[in-house]
Amino acid sequence: MTSVKKSRLTLIGVALAFVLPVIGAKFVLDQSWYQGGATNKGTMVQPAVTLDETTNAQLPDGWRVVLIADDACGAPCEQGFYAINQLDVALGKESHRVKPIVLSRAELSFDFSQTPLVETIVAPAIVEQLDSIPAYRLFIVDPLGTAVLHYPTHADEPTMRAEAKNLLSDLRTLLKLSRIG
Repeated sequence: MTSVKKSRLTLIGVALAFVLPVIGAKFVLDQSWYQGGATNKGTMVQPAVTLDETTNAQLPDGWRVVLIADDACGAPCEQGFYAINQLDVALGKESHRVKPIVLSRAELSFDFSQTPLVETIVAPAIVEQLDSIPAYRLFIVDPLGTAVLHYPTHADEPTMRAEAKNLLSDLRTLLKLSRIG
């Protein structure tokens, strides 16, 4: 083989070594053979819900774990109250960055004596802005007022405890990566 043919084959070989993986990756993505990994355990709020500045100012500063409740909620809300009340203990040194909140349109008839850390706020305007989030869900609101992830509430205590662990895991990740709040 002549040196010209040898150098052309080498050039083609090098070009293919760089082009074939790109073509292969494009093909795999187009055929939906690759499922991207997700580390969050909650459900992303889609479409994104962001509170306006005046509404966000009505809530306590920092990260908020919120439950919108009414008197019709019953046992799932009570389990949700208890779960967000336990965040203070579970977060340890980061607990000052997170505030558990229950929002409602009117005064609630629930007994909050077992959940002293949960702040109840009656604010119909805030509830209206967050109405696209499914009913009776725990959700995380960042310090800028954007609802990030939501989690279902359950009447069954072991199931709710597992869901609270998911919320805690995601919240720890957000607090670790956050430079705000």
